[in-house]
Amino acid sequence: QGGPKPGIRQWGNATRWCRRLVSSSGMGLPYRALYLIDFLVGCITLAIVGFACKWLGSQHAYGDHTRAQIALGVACCVSLAVWAAAAVEAKIAVVYVRYSIVSTEEVSELGATKVGAAEEGAVEENNKQSDKKSGSDSEKQRSVSAALEKAPLYEAHKPSRAAAELAGLMAFLYLCDRTDIFARAQKIYHPAHFWGLWALICAAALCTVRKLQSTKVMQREQTDEWKGWMQIMFLMYHYFAEVEVYNAIRVYIAAYVWMTGYGNFFLYARGKSFTVKRTLQMLVRLNLLGGVVCITLNNEYLLYYICAMHTFFTVIVALVMYIKQEVNKSAKAVYSKIFLTLLFTLLIYDGPSFIFKAIFGIVPGVRPLFAFHDPLHPEFTDEMHEWHFRSGLDRFIWIVGMVYAFEVARLEDLMQWIEALPSVAQRSAARFGVAVPALIALAFWWHYFFRLDKYSYNKIHPYTSFIPITCFLLLRNLLPELRQRYLWLFAYLGKFTLETYIFQFHIWMKTTGLNGSPKFLMEWVPGMYYVNFALTTAVYFFLSVRMFHVTVDMKDVFVPEGTNSDIAKRFGAIGVFLFGCWLATF
Repeated sequence: QGGPKPGIRQWGNATRWCRRLVSSSGMGLPYRALYLIDFLVGCITLAIVGFACKWLGSQHAYGDHTRAQIALGVACCVSLAVWAAAAVEAKIAVVYVRYSIVSTEEVSELGATKVGAAEEGAVEENNKQSDKKSGSDSEKQRSVSAALEKAPLYEAHKPSRAAAELAGLMAFLYLCDRTDIFARAQKIYHPAHFWGLWALICAAALCTVRKLQSTKVMQREQTDEWKGWMQIMFLMYHYFAEVEVYNAIRVYIAAYVWMTGYGNFFLYARGKSFTVKRTLQMLVRLNLLGGVVCITLNNEYLLYYICAMHTFFTVIVALVMYIKQEVNKSAKAVYSKIFLTLLFTLLIYDGPSFIFKAIFGIVPGVRPLFAFHDPLHPEFTDEMHEWHFRSGLDRFIWIVGMVYAFEVARLEDLMQWIEALPSVAQRSAARFGVAVPALIALAFWWHYFFRLDKYSYNKIHPYTSFIPITCFLLLRNLLPELRQRYLWLFAYLGKFTLETYIFQFHIWMKTTGLNGSPKFLMEWVPGMYYVNFALTTAVYFFLSVRMFHVTVDMKDVFVPEGTNSDIAKRFGAIGVFLFGCWLATF
């Protein structure tokens, strides 16, 4: 009932649904005509996008294309052609039904009457009237058309639409950062502009306060809000070259990694997430965009080191919780696991260097993921240096996140105990007793660590980043009024951190080339700094949101509902398609 659901298999069902729908109409086209239309639309679209792709490739400013880039271009062209054919066929079906009369039973059989009870009643009533009086055909036709417009055609064709949209987004990234069509401008260091804009953003966010029903600690909206405001400052730090906030940015990245340990431990502690489907969905969500962008622009995977860090630490958390998972309810067993994880981390990062290189630099298939050749720092001859530096800065904080996830119930109990105190004076005293030590610790950390220069701070960051994170969490959750409210603007933007992180390199700013850092700004209107800022920012955030939705849709395409066998078949089918695209490059 209700028509086809999203997915590749369901896309085929939707195609057959459209053909049956057209054939059921008085003016229905024969099956062969629809096949011919599919073929013609696909060929025409393939020719158009193929020509556009060839022209775009001719504008390449950084040497020859790799075979992987060409194969991805072929895959994108085919995806666009398939989507165009599917969309045109579906539109033809609806248009023909508009000018024909289809009984309610026929539409229901085809799964097109997934409408509300009131609308179904209206359709049935129209059918009864058509049997009793003449001239009601047009009314019936309008009712059927209304039902057809609610049929899940869009949902059924979502995979092909998502693939086509992904192709368009990659083409735009390539246009922006691999051609000279758009100029690049120098960054302007201006602290007053940076802090003034930050104040305006905070003021706007304060106008979006929303209230939750619950007063629990660390609710999802609160963590999204946390990610949102940190991400905005992180992006502004890059755009405005505000080097003075470097140490704060290091803390923000540590907070993201802390959330990786916290969130995944919290999920796996329930014992319901140890499935192939959930694991693959997580890996696709974290790496689909980064992987496709790397192939499109011929960058190394570690350029987007956030993806590698979150993936690596997430996999370790999953393994820690999966091994002997039957003891995950025991505090002694869990802390034993965490202690062994800490020893393992110390051995990798603080033990003999050959251990780190043996794990990440020798294992086949692993080394290309973590090796990086920085064109801006050719003095670093060790290709594992970047990964060791980036992941080493936050090598402990994800373990701290695991501990906090295990003990979050104690924080909840503490807050409930404070709220249960009989008098205002007692509750105030208890909150004072929590806030003062947190503020003292924060002041101590700020005075002795945070004010250090960049290089000195990096040395002590792995051992001290838990201090500001812990203090922030205590203060943010101290009052029920704070726990129950969040800033919607920041929470909304916090959902798209992965997309805004990667797209900032190639849409909001311009890199120095292959494996390059975003050292320049995108310039669409020559000589007009703030006009460019407004235009590129609007397009950048819009495309980041679209990419988020595309990734969610593609995640369902790669990892469908069903058994592990169904998932394996899906990956096999996608692998065959991509292999065919690769063969087409010879």
